[in-house]
Amino acid sequence: MTDYNQAVDGTPSTGECADSPAAAAGDRPGRIQPYRTLAVVAVGVWLAAVPVLSLLGHRRVAIIWLGVEVLALALIRLQRPNGTWIAARGRLFDVIFGVALAVGLFALSYYANLPRAQ
Repeated sequence: MTDYNQAVDGTPSTGECADSPAAAAGDRPGRIQPYRTLAVVAVGVWLAAVPVLSLLGHRRVAIIWLGVEVLALALIRLQRPNGTWIAARGRLFDVIFGVALAVGLFALSYYANLPRAQ
């Protein structure tokens, strides 16, 4: 029998309308979006590198690494549609805030290697 809703993985469709909230959110059991999982894991590993670099004595590199990550996520947010896991507010606000935060981190990274005040 032909599935007119064009199920991707060969499983019969549930008969939901494509515009329903469950379909839009990707909550159908047959549809897994691996890019979400991979992106979250990649961001987690990238974030974990920041304290590791700092504990190894590379504090300025750790802050620059964090700034690069924030800038990359802001640029990804510019490309991705609304409603992705990276969205916080509106797209324009997210991008402007991310770029401003990255610039602030780059500007303050100079002070990371200063000696402690006694």
